[in-house]
Amino acid sequence: MLRYSLAKLVDRPKGTVVELPPVDVRLSAEKQQYAALRSMLNGIATEAREYIIPLYQQEQDMKRAARAFTGDADRAWFASLQALANQLQRIASDTVSRILDLEAQRHTDTFMATAKRALGINLSSVVRDEDLAEYLQAAVARNTSLIQSLSDDIVKRIEQTVYTNSIAGNSVTTLRKELQTQFGITDRRARLIARDQTAKFNSDLNKIRQQQAGVTSYVWMTAHDERVRPLHKKLDGNTYKWGEATGAEQGLPPGQPINCRCVARGIVEF
Repeated sequence: MLRYSLAKLVDRPKGTVVELPPVDVRLSAEKQQYAALRSMLNGIATEAREYIIPLYQQEQDMKRAARAFTGDADRAWFASLQALANQLQRIASDTVSRILDLEAQRHTDTFMATAKRALGINLSSVVRDEDLAEYLQAAVARNTSLIQSLSDDIVKRIEQTVYTNSIAGNSVTTLRKELQTQFGITDRRARLIARDQTAKFNSDLNKIRQQQAGVTSYVWMTAHDERVRPLHKKLDGNTYKWGEATGAEQGLPPGQPINCRCVARGIVEF
Protein backbone atom coordinates (compact mmCIF):
# COMPACT_ATOMS: atom_id res chain seq x y z
CA MET A 1 0.00 0.00 0.00
CA LEU A 2 1.37 3.38 -1.03
CA ARG A 3 1.22 5.81 1.88
CA TYR A 4 0.96 9.54 1.25
CA SER A 5 -0.02 12.75 3.03
CA LEU A 6 -3.08 14.71 1.96
CA ALA A 7 -1.75 17.71 3.88
CA LYS A 8 1.41 17.70 1.74
CA LEU A 9 -0.40 17.22 -1.55
CA VAL A 10 -2.64 20.26 -1.16
CA ASP A 11 -1.51 23.87 -0.84
CA ARG A 12 -3.38 25.32 2.14
CA PRO A 13 -2.33 27.88 4.77
CA LYS A 14 -0.57 26.36 7.77
CA GLY A 15 -2.98 25.71 10.61
CA THR A 16 -5.94 25.06 8.28
CA VAL A 17 -8.13 22.12 9.26
CA VAL A 18 -10.42 20.33 6.80
CA GLU A 19 -12.84 17.53 7.70
CA LEU A 20 -13.24 14.81 5.12
CA PRO A 21 -16.83 13.65 4.60
CA PRO A 22 -16.94 9.98 5.67
CA VAL A 23 -17.96 7.18 3.35
CA ASP A 24 -21.28 6.04 4.79
CA VAL A 25 -22.56 2.49 5.07
CA ARG A 26 -24.64 1.52 2.04
CA LEU A 27 -27.97 0.07 3.19
CA SER A 28 -28.34 -1.98 0.02
CA ALA A 29 -25.10 -3.83 0.87
CA GLU A 30 -26.55 -4.81 4.24
CA LYS A 31 -29.75 -5.98 2.54
CA GLN A 32 -27.78 -8.01 -0.01
CA GLN A 33 -25.74 -9.69 2.69
CA TYR A 34 -28.86 -10.47 4.73
CA ALA A 35 -30.53 -11.87 1.61
CA ALA A 36 -27.57 -14.21 1.05
CA LEU A 37 -27.75 -15.48 4.64
CA ARG A 38 -31.51 -15.81 4.54
CA SER A 39 -31.36 -17.77 1.30
CA MET A 40 -29.08 -20.26 3.05
CA LEU A 41 -31.37 -20.53 6.06
CA ASN A 42 -34.49 -20.87 3.89
CA GLY A 43 -32.88 -23.73 1.99
CA ILE A 44 -32.10 -25.54 5.23
CA ALA A 45 -35.61 -24.88 6.56
CA THR A 46 -37.17 -26.24 3.36
CA GLU A 47 -35.12 -29.44 3.68
CA ALA A 48 -36.33 -29.82 7.26
CA ARG A 49 -39.96 -29.37 6.24
CA GLU A 50 -39.83 -31.63 3.18
CA TYR A 51 -37.57 -34.39 4.49
CA ILE A 52 -37.22 -34.38 8.28
CA ILE A 53 -40.85 -33.69 9.17
CA PRO A 54 -42.24 -36.52 6.96
CA LEU A 55 -39.79 -38.93 8.63
CA TYR A 56 -40.95 -37.70 12.00
CA GLN A 57 -44.56 -38.24 10.95
CA GLN A 58 -43.77 -41.83 9.94
CA GLU A 59 -42.11 -42.42 13.27
CA GLN A 60 -45.14 -41.10 15.15
CA ASP A 61 -47.49 -43.25 13.04
CA MET A 62 -45.43 -46.33 13.86
CA LYS A 63 -45.55 -45.54 17.56
CA ARG A 64 -49.31 -45.18 17.51
CA ALA A 65 -49.74 -48.39 15.53
CA ALA A 66 -47.58 -50.34 17.97
CA ARG A 67 -49.11 -48.55 20.99
CA ALA A 68 -45.58 -48.17 22.26
CA PHE A 69 -42.36 -46.26 21.76
CA THR A 70 -40.78 -48.26 18.96
CA GLY A 71 -38.00 -45.79 18.24
CA ASP A 72 -36.92 -42.19 18.18
CA ALA A 73 -35.46 -39.85 15.62
CA ASP A 74 -32.57 -41.47 13.77
CA ARG A 75 -29.20 -39.71 13.53
CA ALA A 76 -29.12 -40.64 9.85
CA TRP A 77 -32.07 -38.32 9.25
CA PHE A 78 -29.76 -35.34 9.56
CA ALA A 79 -26.93 -36.49 7.27
CA SER A 80 -28.51 -35.07 4.12
CA LEU A 81 -29.52 -31.93 6.01
CA GLN A 82 -25.91 -31.34 7.05
CA ALA A 83 -24.65 -31.98 3.51
CA LEU A 84 -27.14 -29.47 2.10
CA ALA A 85 -26.24 -26.95 4.80
CA ASN A 86 -22.55 -27.24 3.86
CA GLN A 87 -23.36 -26.62 0.22
CA LEU A 88 -25.59 -23.64 0.96
CA GLN A 89 -22.99 -22.22 3.33
CA ARG A 90 -20.40 -22.22 0.56
CA ILE A 91 -22.81 -20.47 -1.80
CA ALA A 92 -23.65 -17.82 0.82
CA SER A 93 -19.96 -17.27 1.58
CA ASP A 94 -19.14 -16.84 -2.11
CA THR A 95 -22.01 -14.37 -2.49
CA VAL A 96 -20.92 -12.32 0.50
CA SER A 97 -17.34 -12.33 -0.80
CA ARG A 98 -18.54 -10.78 -4.05
CA ILE A 99 -20.58 -8.20 -2.12
CA LEU A 100 -17.51 -7.21 -0.11
CA ASP A 101 -15.42 -6.87 -3.27
CA LEU A 102 -18.00 -4.55 -4.81
CA GLU A 103 -18.31 -2.55 -1.60
CA ALA A 104 -14.55 -2.12 -1.43
CA GLN A 105 -14.54 -0.76 -4.98
CA ARG A 106 -17.43 1.58 -4.17
CA HIS A 107 -15.66 2.77 -1.03
CA THR A 108 -12.47 3.52 -2.95
CA ASP A 109 -14.34 5.48 -5.62
CA THR A 110 -16.37 7.40 -3.02
CA PHE A 111 -13.30 8.19 -0.91
CA MET A 112 -11.52 9.68 -3.91
CA ALA A 113 -14.65 11.64 -4.88
CA THR A 114 -15.02 13.13 -1.39
CA ALA A 115 -11.33 14.10 -1.34
CA LYS A 116 -11.82 15.78 -4.72
CA ARG A 117 -14.80 17.78 -3.43
CA ALA A 118 -13.24 18.70 -0.08
CA LEU A 119 -9.69 19.42 -1.23
CA GLY A 120 -9.79 19.65 -5.01
CA ILE A 121 -7.27 16.85 -5.44
CA ASN A 122 -7.25 13.79 -7.69
CA LEU A 123 -5.99 10.74 -5.78
CA SER A 124 -6.07 8.25 -8.66
CA SER A 125 -2.27 8.09 -8.74
CA VAL A 126 -1.95 7.06 -5.07
CA VAL A 127 -5.18 5.17 -4.27
CA ARG A 128 -5.76 1.73 -5.77
CA ASP A 129 -8.20 -1.14 -5.27
CA GLU A 130 -5.21 -3.44 -4.68
CA ASP A 131 -4.41 -1.53 -1.49
CA LEU A 132 -7.26 -3.41 0.20
CA ALA A 133 -6.36 -6.92 -1.00
CA GLU A 134 -4.87 -8.14 2.28
CA TYR A 135 -7.65 -6.65 4.37
CA LEU A 136 -10.32 -8.06 2.04
CA GLN A 137 -8.91 -11.55 2.50
CA ALA A 138 -9.23 -11.20 6.27
CA ALA A 139 -12.73 -9.69 6.03
CA VAL A 140 -13.93 -12.52 3.82
CA ALA A 141 -12.49 -15.07 6.25
CA ARG A 142 -14.26 -13.34 9.15
CA ASN A 143 -17.60 -13.38 7.36
CA THR A 144 -17.15 -16.96 6.18
CA SER A 145 -16.57 -18.02 9.79
CA LEU A 146 -19.76 -16.28 10.90
CA ILE A 147 -21.77 -17.84 8.06
CA GLN A 148 -20.41 -21.29 8.95
CA SER A 149 -21.38 -20.70 12.58
CA LEU A 150 -24.88 -19.63 11.52
CA SER A 151 -25.29 -22.73 9.35
CA ASP A 152 -24.03 -25.06 12.09
CA ASP A 153 -26.32 -23.39 14.61
CA ILE A 154 -29.55 -23.89 12.65
CA VAL A 155 -28.70 -27.55 11.88
CA LYS A 156 -28.02 -28.17 15.56
CA ARG A 157 -31.24 -26.43 16.54
CA ILE A 158 -33.25 -28.53 14.10
CA GLU A 159 -31.65 -31.74 15.32
CA GLN A 160 -32.15 -30.96 19.01
CA THR A 161 -35.74 -29.82 18.46
CA VAL A 162 -36.62 -33.02 16.58
CA TYR A 163 -35.03 -35.24 19.23
CA THR A 164 -36.76 -33.41 22.08
CA ASN A 165 -40.16 -33.66 20.42
CA SER A 166 -39.62 -37.29 19.46
CA ILE A 167 -38.77 -38.30 23.01
CA ALA A 168 -41.80 -36.40 24.30
CA GLY A 169 -44.05 -37.97 21.67
CA ASN A 170 -45.26 -34.58 20.49
CA SER A 171 -47.37 -34.16 17.39
CA VAL A 172 -46.10 -32.98 14.02
CA THR A 173 -48.02 -29.75 14.57
CA THR A 174 -46.08 -29.10 17.77
CA LEU A 175 -42.79 -29.92 16.04
CA ARG A 176 -43.59 -27.51 13.21
CA LYS A 177 -44.31 -24.69 15.66
CA GLU A 178 -41.13 -25.28 17.63
CA LEU A 179 -39.01 -25.48 14.49
CA GLN A 180 -40.56 -22.22 13.32
CA THR A 181 -39.47 -20.63 16.58
CA GLN A 182 -35.91 -21.84 16.02
CA PHE A 183 -35.94 -20.58 12.42
CA GLY A 184 -37.05 -17.17 13.72
CA ILE A 185 -34.20 -17.03 16.23
CA THR A 186 -31.63 -17.87 13.58
CA ASP A 187 -33.13 -15.43 11.08
CA ARG A 188 -32.80 -12.59 13.60
CA ARG A 189 -29.17 -13.56 14.14
CA ALA A 190 -28.62 -13.46 10.36
CA ARG A 191 -30.06 -9.95 10.22
CA LEU A 192 -27.77 -8.87 13.06
CA ILE A 193 -24.71 -10.38 11.36
CA ALA A 194 -25.51 -8.62 8.08
CA ARG A 195 -26.05 -5.25 9.74
CA ASP A 196 -23.08 -5.50 12.08
CA GLN A 197 -20.59 -6.85 9.57
CA THR A 198 -21.55 -4.28 6.93
CA ALA A 199 -20.94 -1.49 9.45
CA LYS A 200 -17.64 -2.99 10.62
CA PHE A 201 -16.47 -3.43 7.04
CA ASN A 202 -17.22 0.19 6.20
CA SER A 203 -15.58 1.35 9.43
CA ASP A 204 -12.43 -0.64 8.65
CA LEU A 205 -12.23 0.82 5.15
CA ASN A 206 -12.63 4.38 6.45
CA LYS A 207 -9.78 3.77 8.88
CA ILE A 208 -7.52 2.18 6.25
CA ARG A 209 -8.07 4.90 3.66
CA GLN A 210 -7.68 7.73 6.16
CA GLN A 211 -4.51 6.33 7.69
CA GLN A 212 -3.09 5.65 4.23
CA ALA A 213 -3.62 9.37 3.51
CA GLY A 214 -1.76 10.43 6.64
CA VAL A 215 -4.95 11.31 8.53
CA THR A 216 -4.33 10.62 12.21
CA SER A 217 -7.46 12.11 13.81
CA TYR A 218 -11.19 11.93 13.19
CA VAL A 219 -14.48 13.30 14.48
CA TRP A 220 -17.09 10.82 15.75
CA MET A 221 -20.31 11.27 13.79
CA THR A 222 -23.60 9.51 14.54
CA ALA A 223 -26.47 8.82 12.15
CA HIS A 224 -28.38 11.66 13.85
CA ASP A 225 -31.67 9.80 14.16
CA GLU A 226 -33.83 8.24 16.88
CA ARG A 227 -32.03 4.90 16.67
CA VAL A 228 -28.70 6.30 17.92
CA ARG A 229 -27.93 4.82 21.35
CA PRO A 230 -27.57 7.32 24.24
CA LEU A 231 -23.88 6.57 24.75
CA HIS A 232 -23.06 7.35 21.14
CA LYS A 233 -25.09 10.55 21.18
CA LYS A 234 -22.67 11.78 23.84
CA LEU A 235 -19.74 10.95 21.55
CA ASP A 236 -21.10 12.82 18.54
CA GLY A 237 -18.64 15.56 17.58
CA ASN A 238 -15.82 14.28 19.79
CA THR A 239 -12.35 14.12 18.28
CA TYR A 240 -10.11 11.06 18.64
CA LYS A 241 -6.85 9.81 17.22
CA TRP A 242 -6.80 6.56 15.31
CA GLY A 243 -5.60 3.85 17.67
CA GLU A 244 -6.61 5.58 20.91
CA ALA A 245 -9.53 4.43 23.02
CA THR A 246 -12.84 6.23 22.55
CA GLY A 247 -15.72 6.63 24.96
CA ALA A 248 -17.64 3.83 23.23
CA GLU A 249 -17.98 0.20 24.28
CA GLN A 250 -14.51 -1.34 24.81
CA GLY A 251 -13.05 1.96 23.60
CA LEU A 252 -13.88 1.04 20.01
CA PRO A 253 -13.95 3.52 17.08
CA PRO A 254 -17.11 4.40 15.10
CA GLY A 255 -18.83 1.47 13.39
CA GLN A 256 -17.07 -1.18 15.48
CA PRO A 257 -19.39 -1.67 18.50
CA ILE A 258 -22.19 -4.15 17.75
CA ASN A 259 -24.88 -2.54 15.59
CA CYS A 260 -23.08 0.82 15.55
CA ARG A 261 -23.89 2.97 12.51
CA CYS A 262 -21.55 5.84 13.42
CA VAL A 263 -18.74 6.92 11.11
CA ALA A 264 -15.42 8.75 11.34
CA ARG A 265 -14.90 12.14 9.68
CA GLY A 266 -11.19 12.35 8.98
CA ILE A 267 -9.36 15.53 9.97
CA VAL A 268 -6.73 16.88 7.59
CA GLU A 269 -4.39 19.27 9.39
CA PHE A 270 -2.16 21.56 7.33
